[in-house]
Amino acid sequence: MFQVDRNDLTKTGRVYFGEWASLLLDRLEASLIHLYSERFINPVQHGRVIAIRSTDTDRVFSAFKAALYLSKYDDMDNRGRFLNNMVKAGHSYEPIRGESIMFLFIGVGKPVYDHLITYSVGRTGRIAGGQRANLPWGYEVPVEAKQRDIYVQAAMPLIRKAAELTSRDGDTPSEQLQAARSLLPVGYIMPPFLLEFSEEALAKHIFPQRLWQAGAQGATVDVVNDMWQCCLEIDRVKWETLYDYHGPHIQAWEKAMRTLRDKNLSLWQILEWNGVEDKLNANILDLPLYEMIMATAGKLPPTMWERLNK
Repeated sequence: MFQVDRNDLTKTGRVYFGEWASLLLDRLEASLIHLYSERFINPVQHGRVIAIRSTDTDRVFSAFKAALYLSKYDDMDNRGRFLNNMVKAGHSYEPIRGESIMFLFIGVGKPVYDHLITYSVGRTGRIAGGQRANLPWGYEVPVEAKQRDIYVQAAMPLIRKAAELTSRDGDTPSEQLQAARSLLPVGYIMPPFLLEFSEEALAKHIFPQRLWQAGAQGATVDVVNDMWQCCLEIDRVKWETLYDYHGPHIQAWEKAMRTLRDKNLSLWQILEWNGVEDKLNANILDLPLYEMIMATAGKLPPTMWERLNK
């Protein structure tokens, strides 16, 4: 039986739910359990992300579409064809262009939502009813914050007040949420929301830009990494292959090639950069050239977030 792992939702230590969120989460979970029991979904949770539906289960559809695309009618159930004959050849991603994964996000702050919603290409869905019609669920402390308690003590009363203003209490009229939400801090937690991304957009844009590249930011990295881990659990072979062609090492390869070209480096210089002093006695032909190039010419500068975490 599927259940939402509540401990996983708060494992970062930066997520604080309002007390009213517990009952709402129980109701959401009951609906997910119903969908699971009726075999409409097969949820996979990691952290604050639940992958609730994948359209290309076991690569059945991408196998069929790749066979049509390449006119391989005698072998239409070849589930490795797209990865081995198309991705590795730098060919079209047509077989997964219409395939998608639907993610449910629980306990995600508005800054992360804003980072994800920008991917209008290959993305369907947004927060239900717009932000103005939804109650906040809590607060997420920024990754950069050094004194978490101060942020929580300042933010949670505002979030509670916004929730109180929207509920009737005796003769006191309730405020509309679009008015009460003006009290909310930037990092308030959105109510659960669904976003569905095409697999092509995930591989080529979302994971590289929001997880693997230098510009990826704090809490967004946490959440997008949860999405990535869900994808690995759904189909590890597919996503590890796509990682090999779009992962963070691609940037290092490009930097290495530019550095080798621009500095016109010799093997002698590469050896010096790697601390090989006695070059004449070193067994040069047996040295791991790839590792040496990547450790020097391909070495990327630390990101702002890596410097903050030192």
